[in-house]
Amino acid sequence: MPTIIALDVSLSMSRCVSAQGSENITYHQLAISAINQFLDHLLANNAKLEFVSLIIYSSLYEVVVDFTRDYDAIRKALGKIDHYDKTCLENVLHAINSILLTNWGTQNHCQVLVFTDCGLGFGSTSLANVILRVVSLKQPLPFASPSKINFVCLGNTLDSQFLEATKVYQKLLDISGQKGQLFIPKAIENVEFVKIKKEDKYGSAKEDDVVKVEIPIAPGLTRQSVREMMERVCETNYRQFDAILNCGSYFKLECPVLIWPPPLPYTSTDILGIETTRHISRKIEVCGFISISDIGSPMSISRHLLMPKMEEKPVAVKNEKILRSGKAPGEYLSGDYERLEAEIKNFYAKGETNSDDEGSSSVAVNESTRESICVLLHGALKIENMAALVLLGDNWFGFIYSYADSKKKSNMMLTILPPGPDVIPWLGDLRLLGTVDDLVPGETVTGFPVKPDKRSYSQNCVVWIKQTGLQSDIQKVLRHAKKLPEKTQHFYKELNRIRRAALSLGFVELLEGLACIFEREIPTLPPNASPDCALQLKHAAMELKKFNRDMKHSIIPYPTKYNQ
Repeated sequence: MPTIIALDVSLSMSRCVSAQGSENITYHQLAISAINQFLDHLLANNAKLEFVSLIIYSSLYEVVVDFTRDYDAIRKALGKIDHYDKTCLENVLHAINSILLTNWGTQNHCQVLVFTDCGLGFGSTSLANVILRVVSLKQPLPFASPSKINFVCLGNTLDSQFLEATKVYQKLLDISGQKGQLFIPKAIENVEFVKIKKEDKYGSAKEDDVVKVEIPIAPGLTRQSVREMMERVCETNYRQFDAILNCGSYFKLECPVLIWPPPLPYTSTDILGIETTRHISRKIEVCGFISISDIGSPMSISRHLLMPKMEEKPVAVKNEKILRSGKAPGEYLSGDYERLEAEIKNFYAKGETNSDDEGSSSVAVNESTRESICVLLHGALKIENMAALVLLGDNWFGFIYSYADSKKKSNMMLTILPPGPDVIPWLGDLRLLGTVDDLVPGETVTGFPVKPDKRSYSQNCVVWIKQTGLQSDIQKVLRHAKKLPEKTQHFYKELNRIRRAALSLGFVELLEGLACIFEREIPTLPPNASPDCALQLKHAAMELKKFNRDMKHSIIPYPTKYNQ
């Protein structure tokens, strides 16, 4: 999921916020600090695959860094930014729409983070006039892709002018139809403990009670408040999606995984117009395996990268009481297979240390060297060229498969299908898929998906979307007609192609119109034209006027001395 960082570089961003000790902080410095914190969050939370672009804007805009995974290039560019004139948000919105269409198309989700002090601009390009034009003309803002716009507002919560500006920005989000929100720094609160007297229902005074009173302190815009605000931004929009991948009942065939980018909620609308939002389950269960050639290319919602979740945890090992990795202390193994495997591991662990001590020993477990179902599943799917059918929720399926973006590196991908059991027509109901052992004696497996007959590039179909396409086909037939008898075969080939297309579409009026065109062309033929030209045009017009709607029937040339 690509991210665009839009930084306001108008003159108002160069103002000083307040003096903290001997340091004067500007809005621009707070914005750069917030952007660096956002990049640190991406690096620290397995989000290194996130493409990020940096745009600065005032009355104009400039793409400082195009979409890249090199976050250091963005950090270096932040230190070379200058300030310009007034704020104009409309221009940067058009720029964001153009960049998204150029790089990602209209189907990819994108997130936009706008760092601004909520300036409204001046004159006809002010944000209030932009909203007025959009509302009056009933035209949506230029967002063709399903983006999510978040405004990181840098301002004092006790400033009435700033609060009025945030209302205008919120109205912009409302009319844009995009999912996003405003993030405003919270005011720092001073906590004091004071004594007050409480009275019971009879009016008699009780002993003094100590209660906590929270008193807000102005101005509320500091490095700490901006840092807390960016934590809320990252927690809301860039939170990891942790899940459990399960394959079978054996406990070793289960491991925690990360899905990147995080799957978005799926909203569907029924016949009555009622919207239903569904979320992917935190437990992904493998239902079975199927060949990739049988799956084909079904319609999907999104694709995601599936990675094992790495953690370093010390695991206590005892002779009789062995803890299961990832469980709370005191929760012991309960299966026969688990107990047997634990005893074997404990036996070899004692042999390596040459210790007769029966007490507990702490063994540091490195997750990168431990066995993982993700590694096993990835290797098996890659070698066998198969995919795993997984259950993502109630009647919600997906596929896990190996995808190679280069010759040396391959990744495990998750394709999320639309909710429902019958979303791949050639496979039928996914709940009824089975193995070869489920076949009835004497029943054979038929190949699927159903493939059409192999066609050649020369067998192109006729498509008349625009009027110019139909005119060009008719003009092509007339050009061949004027070059008769040399172009006799080409003339009837194009004529039969148009006739079959018209009959398949039910466009019988075209045949009558084409016959009239041929009859009209006969008197206008030049004097040096071959007499065979008039004969073939008259013959074709008569065949087109016949009430013959058989698509397999072809009009053959009229026999003359030139084509016999």
